[in-house]
Amino acid sequence: MIRRHFLAAAIASAVLVASPALASDASIITPQEAHTGARSGDLLLIDIRTEGEWRDSGVGEGAHAISMRDRKFLFKIEALTGGDKNARVALICAQGFRSAWLRDRMEEEGYSNVIDVSQGMMGNERGDGWIAQGLPINAYTQ
Repeated sequence: MIRRHFLAAAIASAVLVASPALASDASIITPQEAHTGARSGDLLLIDIRTEGEWRDSGVGEGAHAISMRDRKFLFKIEALTGGDKNARVALICAQGFRSAWLRDRMEEEGYSNVIDVSQGMMGNERGDGWIAQGLPINAYTQ
């Protein structure tokens, strides 16, 4: 029941707005930190955008492309973490709004170490984002 509510809220949210409260420093990282962490295995990086967005810009190197709109989103995260809700999971979207929102929802589901890549792929007022920083990108194929 909780999973259905979680996914319904994620799917129904066409325009998501980041939480007004500032997150703690540990729950927000830069694209460079996300890339370094994914490459070293220190965190699981999830690109939560849509398939169309992945086709348009590619997926950051080291990221798993799992759309937040996927009905099996949490099941796929559980599979990648081995069911460990304390695993470091970093979320990236286009500009950091969806990832901030989804981080809060995942925490409500019991995940304790979810991180927002706040500048996203495209950047925002906090910084240039993954693409403009020249971080490696893989073409999306599927």
